[in-house]
Amino acid sequence: MKSETAAHKVELTLLAPGLVKAKVVQGKGLFRVGTEKRHGEASSVYFELNGRRTFDIGNDCDTCHFWFRAVEDPSSALQKKATNLPKAIQMPRPVDEAMAQELAPLLELMERGEYFLFETSVNLAGPYQSDDESSYFFNSEFMEIWDIEDPKEEGLLSGWEHYESQRPRIFRHEDAGILEKQYDFVIPLVPRATLKEEYVKLYQSMIEGGDRPRVLVYAFYQRAIPATVKRGQTKNLHSFFGGFVLDGHHKLAAYRRAGVPVPLIVVLSQKASKYFLLKEEGTGVRAKFEERLAALAAAN
Repeated sequence: MKSETAAHKVELTLLAPGLVKAKVVQGKGLFRVGTEKRHGEASSVYFELNGRRTFDIGNDCDTCHFWFRAVEDPSSALQKKATNLPKAIQMPRPVDEAMAQELAPLLELMERGEYFLFETSVNLAGPYQSDDESSYFFNSEFMEIWDIEDPKEEGLLSGWEHYESQRPRIFRHEDAGILEKQYDFVIPLVPRATLKEEYVKLYQSMIEGGDRPRVLVYAFYQRAIPATVKRGQTKNLHSFFGGFVLDGHHKLAAYRRAGVPVPLIVVLSQKASKYFLLKEEGTGVRAKFEERLAALAAAN
């Protein structure tokens, strides 16, 4: 089913329950993804905020590992708050075309391209600093899969605080004998030290009382197939969801304090994502990618 918001130039298609594809025909490009090509190397992917490159978010090759790194303080790239999640959307309701239409003014802030809208929840750990050896990037399985000896020398660390899921999501591939673990990352754009304590406490009280206000993220999904998996050296595969917080920093901190999974309204960029398939999965990349996103929406 497809609909179009004529005034906002956004085409909407319901792909599965809770998963909407949004094609932005005209966008302002406040939030943008770019690629930098270097001779003989995989293209690096970066996140641009208000015309300024704020984060590098990995490479686009099929065997390149996941990473992200702050190029500059992202909060300095915006003179004022750019987005607010509409009040009618902050509280629980289905993600469908009607909701997506209400998000059209927000989608107009993006660059042209395809996005996927859904809700998912993450039980957070952290925040972690870039030199925190308890973070995922020092995970021995991660280093083994990608043949990494020292994360610091590899330049994997973010240079910016981030949250991680307490446990990975599990996907089993029986035909290939592969166990896939998906790790989720939530990356604030506003330093935790600048948050107002009274707002965090207010949201914490609401959450502990049963309210579940949503947090808005601009997201990407990365799934590469490392050489160790292709050669059959390991039967473990890691995939990754990452979301930059556009609205809800105080809520995010409150959810972490309350120990309650945070509900995320996700605007996931097709351009910022990569999804490569195992040999046993065939060649239908787009269908498999949408199937994975539908699983995240259904798991909410």
